[in-house]
Parts: sequence; structure tokens; C-alpha cells
Amino acid sequence: MPVFSLASPVAATPAELFAFHENPHNLRALPTPGMRILDIQAAPTARPGEDFSVSVRQGPLTLRWTGRWETVEAPRLLVDIAVRSPFKHWRHEHILGPEADGYSTLTDRVEFRLPWHRGGPIGDWFALKFVFPRIFAARHTATRDYFAASADST
Repeated sequence: MPVFSLASPVAATPAELFAFHENPHNLRALPTPGMRILDIQAAPTARPGEDFSVSVRQGPLTLRWTGRWETVEAPRLLVDIAVRSPFKHWRHEHILGPEADGYSTLTDRVEFRLPWHRGGPIGDWFALKFVFPRIFAARHTATRDYFAASADST
């Protein structure tokens, strides 16, 4: 199964990052290139086995996503899986680790399977090389900016 991973330092504690990422409503603070969030239905805190849903517009398409919190281990790990999504398989780990000087490492690790079989290794390669790096780099930048703005306002 293909796996994508990206790690970045963020000026926040693991507890702050955990609180931010466990609330799917905060996806609105993490713009994804080419996507616009239409609706989010979710509790503000994650609980194992609890579902959440997100609807997004990507170009002319409306994509509906139902996820489920698989693992919730504050303040170091959140894992969501897709119950219904554009992917055949989706498992997303948010791994949060402390660093020095008030920074933490945010690692997104995604196991995925594309919805079609014909793309095969070429489709996986394209997603790993072009799609996921663009999406998650934008989200990591937005996360760093969110916490930098929070620090500036205190």
C-alpha cells in the first residue's frame, strides 16, 4: 500500500497541535489548493469510533467524505480513517512530537489506495510525487501560520 509522509516543525506544544487537529472544523484554517470546504459535521473533540463528515468543492465536483476517529491518544497521536471517500482506502496519522524551544514536530502519514485499478503504480507515483506533497505542504504552512498568528496575538 502506498504511504505518504511529511514532517514539519511548528511553534506549538503537542497538546496545542492535538487540540487543533482533533477538531475537523479547523480544516477551514488549512486551505487546500483547489478545494473549498462546503460543510463540516463533527464534534469539536475526537473520540475513538466517532464519525465526522466533510463536503468539499473541487473544480466542478462536490466530494463528500465520512471519516472515523480510529485512534485518539492525547497529546501525541490522532488517526482517522475513511468510511466513505474518493479513495478506496485512507488511513491518516497525525503524529505530534515535542521538540526543543517550544516547537513540536507535526507528522502527517497517509496510507492510501486510489479508487481505480487502471492507474496502478503510475497513479500512486503521481499522487505521491505531485498531489499529496502540494496538499500537505500547504496544510503544514497554514498550521505554522495559524500558531505564529496565535503567538503574535498574546
